Amino acid sequence: MKKIDIAKIEKKLDNIISTNEFSKLQDVVIFQNTDGTYQLFNKYHIRKKGDNDIIVSLNNGDDINSFFNLKNAVCWCVFDKLGKYVSANRIIDLDRHLTSIEVHISIHSKMFKKAKKTEDKLIYLAKLNEDKHKKRYMSEELSDYIRHSYAWQQKRFGLKSEH
Repeated sequence: MKKIDIAKIEKKLDNIISTNEFSKLQDVVIFQNTDGTYQLFNKYHIRKKGDNDIIVSLNNGDDINSFFNLKNAVCWCVFDKLGKYVSANRIIDLDRHLTSIEVHISIHSKMFKKAKKTEDKLIYLAKLNEDKHKKRYMSEELSDYIRHSYAWQQKRFGLKSEH
């Protein structure tokens, strides 16, 4: 994806589009800034912090939430914008739980490989299978939210969704 300099675009668009139309466009568009951050709907700002944190803040600089996955952060912004706060909170929960489950899978895999007794191996294998099942369930639920947010974005752009 090509990085966009918002200031240059704003200058060019000022000459083409009226201020009112530009405000409407900003309310719909997601911009990627040259520094790798994102502006969403003229309200949210998404930036990476450290290796694993994705921070969502308001344009005024107040941090709102942190995520482990950029898609989840964007999806949350869509549901928050729509006023679907229960779903938005569920997206936060799923993002955090998925990261936790991945750590559990890693730990249980190592413990399974290190176990000497058959009984211990069976216990770790059962825990590993349970973790994988939880991960699959949560990933599917999160994918549904992502599909809904994508469909809403496409509808806002006046396009038909392919999903």
